[in-house]
Amino acid sequence: MNIPRPAFICVIRRFIYIFICVDINKIFNLFNGEEPDSLQEKTQEVDILLKYKEHPLFWVGMFKKLIHNHKLFNHRNLQFFSEMDEELDLYDVEQAGEFIVYNRAWYWISKIDPLDRKCQEAILHYTDEFLETYLKFIILYFQEFEEYEKCAHLKKILDLVQLLLN
Repeated sequence: MNIPRPAFICVIRRFIYIFICVDINKIFNLFNGEEPDSLQEKTQEVDILLKYKEHPLFWVGMFKKLIHNHKLFNHRNLQFFSEMDEELDLYDVEQAGEFIVYNRAWYWISKIDPLDRKCQEAILHYTDEFLETYLKFIILYFQEFEEYEKCAHLKKILDLVQLLLN
């Protein structure tokens, strides 16, 4: 397999970033089934999780996961409300589901600053055709509601993703 030199360097940087900046062992040790001995150890473990939630890798990952799973979410919502005795407009239910998913996804991706190095590395970590497509989906969604400031922010991230893909 012949990887072009710039792409190879990006891959190496990605792995270095992940393994140096985010201590994977600390995260996965939280799920080994052992209970910490002291309250201080428990507090440290909670702090590790809370710090990870304030990391660009988490934000981009949550954005991607929400958009990826939104069709399943909408399907389950429609199924739930269609089984109710009351008469509901399922189109409105579907629109409400999309509103929830896209606005929650916006909450996570809005924290990303495309000019910040940590954020760029997080985007690099998750960059693939799916992320590009999900960004296009959410831009179209917010264009429909004329939320152009959100679209402008998303477009900056989309441009970075497209640059990384090429």
